[in-house]
Amino acid sequence: MPSRQSSAPRYSVGQEVIFQAALECFYRHGYDGTSVRDIAKASGTTPAAMYHYYESKQDLLVDIIGRFMGQSIEVTSAAIGTENGPSAQLFAAARSHVLWNASDVVSSFVVNSEIRSLEPVNRRRVIAQRDKLQRMFDAVVEHGVAEAVFATPWPREASRAVVTMCTAVANWYKSSGELSPEEIADRYGAMALSLVGAREMNPM
Repeated sequence: MPSRQSSAPRYSVGQEVIFQAALECFYRHGYDGTSVRDIAKASGTTPAAMYHYYESKQDLLVDIIGRFMGQSIEVTSAAIGTENGPSAQLFAAARSHVLWNASDVVSSFVVNSEIRSLEPVNRRRVIAQRDKLQRMFDAVVEHGVAEAVFATPWPREASRAVVTMCTAVANWYKSSGELSPEEIADRYGAMALSLVGAREMNPM
């Protein structure tokens, strides 16, 4: 599974406790169904303690989504950078994206369900991060089409489908399931290659 340590912001113990409590509350009750008092209670602190680190509940949501998206971009970039050729790069990118989302289904769910709860300026910033991640996949697929190793006539749509299906693993993945995250990631890597019409289905 991808490491969550290298690019995680360095927070004080108190801030991290509040961050994790808010994340769990948003996951269980939704952003709109969670109050500042709920977060304070879940973190064993007070509303004043939360306001010491965050000006509002909205700022907490921005931090949660921004952290996860920023790390998603780093993980994907690293996966692509370790491989040569579009087929190997797409397989690695899809595989890493599955592993990343499966490694923290709570964060993945909150990020993908609560973007709608962001205020316009914050939403634009997060969508820019999401678009940056998508463009990384787009570039690999377009390169593969240009090199005639991918046969899809719709590279943008195929690339978007790859990211969507890999992200959605967090909606159903359970650690008690029949397949390990690595096995799921391998299958999704193969499905990503199939989606783009890869000439070579075993890039590794």
